[in-house]
Amino acid sequence: MSTLWKARGLALVGLTALTLALVRPASAGPRLLNAGHGLSVVVPTGAHLTQHHYTPCADPVERFSVIDGRAILTVEERFTREPAPARPLRFHVTGSATPMECCTIEGRAGWGFHFRDHGRAFYVYLYPGGTSPAPLLHVLDSLRVQARTTT
Repeated sequence: MSTLWKARGLALVGLTALTLALVRPASAGPRLLNAGHGLSVVVPTGAHLTQHHYTPCADPVERFSVIDGRAILTVEERFTREPAPARPLRFHVTGSATPMECCTIEGRAGWGFHFRDHGRAFYVYLYPGGTSPAPLLHVLDSLRVQARTTT
């Protein structure tokens, strides 16, 4: 009889674990999010994706931003054709964050990236907000770009 109770107990523990895994909140880990315009990124726990425009620029146009505390990653796309370097396999920063110009958040220091992916040209600005840029660099590394779609 004790073997039967042990088996029922193990089954109950397994069922409870499965139930908890299925009802886990969506914010419990990184999430792949559709950012619109043929773009998607993996957003870490605690961060969120926004369509808010931080600059008045029309070209490049802000596609989306990822906010993680005070840190911001802004992705902008050029409509005009221009030469741009190929996208690197991994993004990294060197040196300290510095003030930037042209279609950036006024008064914020950071790093800028310019690259092309699937025939599309992007400017990306990373503002560290007093924390390590690593989480937002991982977001940028996760960026998936589809061939040009309608604006």
